[in-house]
Amino acid sequence: MEVASEEYKRSALPLFTTLAFASAILAALVGYFIDDIGPIYSLFVPVSLLIIGALVKYGDQAFDSDAYCKKTAIYLALPTGVWLGALIMLDESIAVIFIGMLLALLVARKYDNVAFRLAFAVAITLSLAALLIIHGNISLIGIAVTFILALLDEKIDALPADDDYNTLAIIMRQRPLLKIGVFVLCITGVLPSFIYLFAFLSFDFGYSMVDVASTLR
Repeated sequence: MEVASEEYKRSALPLFTTLAFASAILAALVGYFIDDIGPIYSLFVPVSLLIIGALVKYGDQAFDSDAYCKKTAIYLALPTGVWLGALIMLDESIAVIFIGMLLALLVARKYDNVAFRLAFAVAITLSLAALLIIHGNISLIGIAVTFILALLDEKIDALPADDDYNTLAIIMRQRPLLKIGVFVLCITGVLPSFIYLFAFLSFDFGYSMVDVASTLR
C-alpha cells in the first residue's frame, strides 16, 4: 500500500499539472479557432478556472490536512468566490456547470471550513443574482444534470475503498460522472462550445494538482 501511495504521488503531480495546462490550452484553441470567440476571452475563461480550481483546493487542504496556511486560505476565499461568481454572471454556460456543482457540494455538506463557506456564500449569492437578473433563459435541465452528477460523484467518492490507490479508486476521485455530463451537454448543444468542457477540465485538474502537491509537503 505504501509503495503504491508513493508511486502515485510521484507520478500524479506532473500528470495533473500537464492535464490542467493542456486542457486550458485546448479550451483557448477551441474558443479562438473554432468558435471565433476572440483571443482574450478564449484564454481568460480556462486560465481563470484553472486558477480558481487550484485556489479552492488550497483552501480545502489548508483546513483538512494543515498542508497550507489557514490564514492565507481565508484571505484568498473572498476573491476566489468573487472571481467564480463573476464568471457565472458573465457566462451562462459557466453558470450551468458551476451552479449545479455548488448546490451539489452544499447538499453533500462539503462546505466544512470557514474558507469554503466564505467562498461559497459569495459565489452562490452572485449565482442567484445571475439567475434572477442576467440569465433569464438559462437551461434548468443543464443545471439539474450537473447537480445530480456532481452529487453522485461526491457520494461515490465518500464510499470506503479497500485500496485508495488502485486505478478505479483514483478515477472515481476525479469527478468522472460530471466530466461525462459536461461532455454530453456540449454534444447536445446545451453548452454551445467545447471550450466549456476543456475549461472545466482545467478547473478540475488544477484542483487535483494542488491536492497531490499538498501530500508532498
